[in-house]
Amino acid sequence: MGLIFIYFIVVTHSQSYTWLSINLPHSNYSLKRIYCFILTSPKHFDTKTRAVNLTWAPRCDKYHFISEYVNDTKGLPIAPIANITPGYNHLTQKTTLAFFYAYQHFINEFDWFLKADDDTYIFVDNLQAFLNTQNPFEPITFGYNFKVEKYKYRNIYICIFLGYCFERLSFGWCRICSK
Repeated sequence: MGLIFIYFIVVTHSQSYTWLSINLPHSNYSLKRIYCFILTSPKHFDTKTRAVNLTWAPRCDKYHFISEYVNDTKGLPIAPIANITPGYNHLTQKTTLAFFYAYQHFINEFDWFLKADDDTYIFVDNLQAFLNTQNPFEPITFGYNFKVEKYKYRNIYICIFLGYCFERLSFGWCRICSK
């Protein structure tokens, strides 16, 4: 039985790199399809959005940028989502509409869904190698969790600024909310 060697790069705050290899048997290695949606704004189309479009986004099996409607998309794959309110204060609305768009159009085509921003860089090949080791029938989300202590209650939130990845069973709440 042959082995596939996958190398992960871990970037630390000191900008040093650590190499880690994982051996996966060929028989258990099946590529999972990833849909990426990247939040952006028209003011970043010529800079951040263009850079993402030329670097890591094409490594996703399919991707769209999520932005408020503009006439000139500058050739970028912008998801046709109506009623997105412009501005940083409306990121929750933009993210929620992006989730609904992904659910309505791609729930049966992809195994994993990645939400990222236009100032994020994703090593998609490494992400896919990691996701291939995960159980696709267990609702789970991967991302950075941080704790917020407010009053006497402790809550854990997923950090929206770093991006997160979840599999299709995690979309159960979209099915309920869209009815």
